[in-house]
Amino acid sequence: MFKRILPTVIAISAGLFVLLGALLPVAPLVGIRALFIDWAVMLGAFAFILAYLQLLRVHFTRLGRGGKGKASSLLLVLSALGSFILVMLQGPIGPASQALLRGLLAPGQSALLALTAVTLILSGMRLLKVRRNPGSVLFLAVVLIVLIGSIPVAIMPYQGVMGTLVGLADWIQRVPALAGMRGLALGVALGILLTGLRVLFGTTRPHSDD
Repeated sequence: MFKRILPTVIAISAGLFVLLGALLPVAPLVGIRALFIDWAVMLGAFAFILAYLQLLRVHFTRLGRGGKGKASSLLLVLSALGSFILVMLQGPIGPASQALLRGLLAPGQSALLALTAVTLILSGMRLLKVRRNPGSVLFLAVVLIVLIGSIPVAIMPYQGVMGTLVGLADWIQRVPALAGMRGLALGVALGILLTGLRVLFGTTRPHSDD
């Protein structure tokens, strides 16, 4: 009973104080809200540290056992420890940290985006094989237009046609894609709001043993 009631009371009280501090500009409520948010940020940072240590522990264990995946675990451990030491010694804006960001992280993100583009094309082609309908054709056409429209016009032949595709790709990204992103963001916000209300009213208790 105690394990079930106390976490619920703490969660509801903290949520109400944060909500009232955001809605009512009263000095005590605003101060309590800021304090709770600072605590949440510190807890989140500590959770990231625990996740980092857990990652190292898992891969150190895998290195100790040997076998398949040993090289990947060694590379991951060296990368994690090396980046951590660099940032701790020079800070996030140090020259070595910035070189690591520009030389490894940024190209890695670009490579992942390129893989995402290729995956979208392959998914569209497989979709056409399985289900040939107007929606599948539209999906593949939009993907191809956006990808081709992202290529610089100066290095491509038929620059008149390419200019049209670039304009069409820009319109797709500005109008329907942006509208879809806003709809998704609105849905996520409503889901977070409903989850918060369920926690405040005690109908959902993720922090208890129930």
